[in-house]
Amino acid sequence: MKEKKLVIFDFDGVIYNSEPLHFKSFNFALKSLELVITKEVYYETYCAYDDEGFFKNFLKDNEINHDDEFIGDLIKEKHSFFDENFDTETSMYHGSIGLIKELSKAYILGIGSGARREEIVRVLKREDLLSYFEEIVSSDETSYPKPNPETYILLLDRINETYQINPDECVVIEDTTKGVDAAKDAGMKCIGITNSVDRKFLNNADKVVDDYSEITIESLNNI
Repeated sequence: MKEKKLVIFDFDGVIYNSEPLHFKSFNFALKSLELVITKEVYYETYCAYDDEGFFKNFLKDNEINHDDEFIGDLIKEKHSFFDENFDTETSMYHGSIGLIKELSKAYILGIGSGARREEIVRVLKREDLLSYFEEIVSSDETSYPKPNPETYILLLDRINETYQINPDECVVIEDTTKGVDAAKDAGMKCIGITNSVDRKFLNNADKVVDDYSEITIESLNNI
């Protein structure tokens, strides 16, 4: 069992409680198509996608023809609603700030997320947390959404411009099936936290927790 050196956080649904607003924002954009996505379907199937991935997959699954311009217009509508309500309908998860500060004493920290970089940086600056993270990879820098492992592979490549860390020396904290699968396909260990879905949807993770207090330096080194 190798000592862990790098802990990678997903953002939405792990550090920051913004998934409910993403859900509302996607439905706002879908109104123009007279479509609705239920909460259950969103969290179980779509919430790990970035915005482009969500619309492409949702429209494909509903057999609706689309092109890049059409997707782009939907993304603009979604962003408009999300940004307008961001400050009033999102918040840090209770315990996430303490966890970040505690783990930073023993590990290099990174963020690998399907969120926009401006979203992530805005929150981290507001909460005075940006300096705790060595590297951030967002949807702006990747071509393939989770469950593709690109986000985590790219993040480790950037970290290794300075350090020498193997994938099995990394632990990812994720909240969705697709996020867990991306971490595992990148060759990394993964902890699933039940902020967004039931633990049965996280069963590919090395460990599943219900609360941040269950994630400790000792528990990370033992997976």
